[in-house]
Amino acid sequence: MGDFNVTPQQPANGLTVLELFCGGGLGAIGFKAAGYDIVRALDFDKNAVKAYRHNFGDHVEQADINEIEIDSLPDTDVIFGGPPCQDFSIAGKGAGADGERGKLVWRYLEIIERKHPKAFVFENVKGLITKRHRPTFDALIEKFNEIGYEISWQVMNAWHYGVAQKRERVFIVGVRKDLGFTFEFPKPLEGDYQTRVLRDVIGDLPEPDYRNNHTYKPLSEADAKIANNVPSGGDFKDVPDELLPEHLRFLKNSKRSERNGGQGFAFKRYRMDDATHTITSDSTQKRTLKLHPYQPRRFTVRECLRIQSAPDTYVLPDDISLSAQYRIVGNGIASRVAWYIGRALADQIRLNSKA
Repeated sequence: MGDFNVTPQQPANGLTVLELFCGGGLGAIGFKAAGYDIVRALDFDKNAVKAYRHNFGDHVEQADINEIEIDSLPDTDVIFGGPPCQDFSIAGKGAGADGERGKLVWRYLEIIERKHPKAFVFENVKGLITKRHRPTFDALIEKFNEIGYEISWQVMNAWHYGVAQKRERVFIVGVRKDLGFTFEFPKPLEGDYQTRVLRDVIGDLPEPDYRNNHTYKPLSEADAKIANNVPSGGDFKDVPDELLPEHLRFLKNSKRSERNGGQGFAFKRYRMDDATHTITSDSTQKRTLKLHPYQPRRFTVRECLRIQSAPDTYVLPDDISLSAQYRIVGNGIASRVAWYIGRALADQIRLNSKA
């Protein structure tokens, strides 16, 4: 395995972080590389916490944020992390702020209000700004404003920031009003905008094996048969009808969109000179199976980690199931995007701090 790393370590910036909904730590990679000291991290998922601890140490704790005593949390300069986003996801059921997990958004707000950090960084799915959830989003922004924060938000596409993935996420950055500035989102560095492709991030990897997370979940026999016939850059529509199961044949020949009613997978084979679409928690996207450019298989966990811009030094423990490993990677924040935001925020706090 190589020494892949696109989050170069910056000098310590003197700022402390409380990380909420930390997952397996893909966002932490970026924030630590940007020079922050993460003093405490919380997540509800035991596998994510195990992965985080394995890579970063014992400041992580498995906890339900609704149950935790807010006063027991450390006071830090920055609070980083966004509540689980499935309720706002276009792919999810769309229950929004009334869904069980949606309530976590309001708990997050309560923690910000009580802890009153200099700044917070909140990441979530793009679904949060769709028409359906826009009232919730606007209410959230309004609340952050009411509790004393200047708010900036932006949809960031990881592909614009040196990541080989067209992953769009909403980032909300709040800066405490007494600091007297509004966060400005970073511009892509020279050569980063829509440049990174699969060849750059997985082109040097050897054949899959069981070391260093370079393994994958095999396809079923039926799926493998289809995958074998999907051409480079193509999808299931390029497979002859006689090789497709009935529902995919119907989908291929109908005018309906690619939403196949949840019956089996659609398929997409990427080329080495493509960036992928969003790597998701089950290594499929709206039930579209992402295929390796020239092998009839899914991407390995390590390939997914690299597509998420995580360095090879980040390793998921072997005693976490493959499904859980894919989930940890797909739910994470693209490490280089977190690095960009972390750097910009630290620079702007330093520039605007009153001497």
